[in-house]
Amino acid sequence: MYARIIDGVEYRFGVSGKLYRNGLVMYDDVTGSLWSQVVGRGIVGDLAGTELEWISAIQTDWATWKGLHPDTLVIAKSSYGRDALGLDPYERYYRNDSAGVLGRANQDERLQVKQYIIGLRVGDQVKAYPFSVLNAEPVINDELAGTPVAVFFDSESAAGAVFDRRQGRRTLTFHLADDANSENLVVVDRETGSRWQAMTGEAIEGPLSGEHLAAVPVTQAFWFGWVDHYPDTLVYGVEN
Repeated sequence: MYARIIDGVEYRFGVSGKLYRNGLVMYDDVTGSLWSQVVGRGIVGDLAGTELEWISAIQTDWATWKGLHPDTLVIAKSSYGRDALGLDPYERYYRNDSAGVLGRANQDERLQVKQYIIGLRVGDQVKAYPFSVLNAEPVINDELAGTPVAVFFDSESAAGAVFDRRQGRRTLTFHLADDANSENLVVVDRETGSRWQAMTGEAIEGPLSGEHLAAVPVTQAFWFGWVDHYPDTLVYGVEN
């Protein structure tokens, strides 16, 4: 997710119908420049090289989101055809080993071509956290480009969130709460014993109750799409 304000001007974006390195290409309504959705950067036109501001967001299912944000407003769309029946037209695509329409630009075999990952960018470093690893290790205390980060993952909804582990002058270390479950994913920091809601980064019990961790923007993507844009990416849990 990105902010639409560039140098004080509000832009509207649309889908160009083009692909760039197996990623969606957007256009803006002011200059007609083309933008990479994966990296949030202008690639063709007057604004080529301009970076959009990343906004932190999570990708999850409706039940999990509504539980976290019960007053959420919803954009309603008319359903028809396969959508009305609850069918996913991309089901076969998810299951096969094809690498998009264009094929892979970077033949990197560290992960299976369609392994889902949470992609993280901090400074000039990037790192991928594979779902296969996160399913077994839903709380990861890590560091990237000198920033201590916590990666939280809910395997039931396939939702992941990343936060800066620094709270004031402390750097916190997290583990899954003993009573955590898919409806209430709670983590605990070892330093104070406070309990935190993993998907929002809010302390809900303990000495730090009411405090919030700073969210780190992430991208969920197929491995082949991520590594096409970031060939030097690190991969958590895999020999690099």
